[in-house]
Amino acid sequence: MKNDDTSPLKPERSPSLTNQVYGILAEMLLSGHLLPDERMSMRDLADQLGVSVMPVREAVSRLVASGALEVRPNRAVAVPLMTRAGFRDLAETRVHNETRATRLAAQRMSVAELDELRALERAFQQSLASEDSRDAVRANKALHFHIYDAAGSPTLRELIENMWLKAGPVINLDLGHASRRSRNATSVHHHALLVDAIARRDIEGAAAAMDADITSAADFILSRDVLRD
Repeated sequence: MKNDDTSPLKPERSPSLTNQVYGILAEMLLSGHLLPDERMSMRDLADQLGVSVMPVREAVSRLVASGALEVRPNRAVAVPLMTRAGFRDLAETRVHNETRATRLAAQRMSVAELDELRALERAFQQSLASEDSRDAVRANKALHFHIYDAAGSPTLRELIENMWLKAGPVINLDLGHASRRSRNATSVHHHALLVDAIARRDIEGAAAAMDADITSAADFILSRDVLRD
């Protein structure tokens, strides 16, 4: 697990401590702080977050139930090592759900939300100049989930987040500077098409841009030897 100043903040003490721990672990999965096949103990997680083992165990149980984490025979918590077939299936499911959310957002997004979307697109482009690749990861997530929030469907958003919890450790792998530059250039292009289509209320154009963004990232991962058969 990456353990540095960019890691998520420790949770505050409150009655919803388990929910806070869950939120932090979920963000670590979404943003690539936890890597495929990475193992850790619940005690280590509790120590890192400054809490007792109980809220960590409860939060981990929720993530295991959703398939985002697994408990190995030695009781170590691990990020599942996805197969190529499993990742391909996950990408296709993401396309189905996220293009549906994009169609809804293209119809429902307010003027203020559209202005914020444009700002998030600029923030993503600016993040590419950062030496820390996770800045772009966070900016990309912010742009995508702004669209999914604008869809106005809490059920659909929950489904999408569960898919991202599984995909995050894989799609956010740092495969080197040259690969990162290529992926980012493709994302900039697809984001521009996506934002423009939503601004024009082009429902199918927006869905096509989202499909291309997800599919190109998945194809890039599948072209590298990072998943098991």
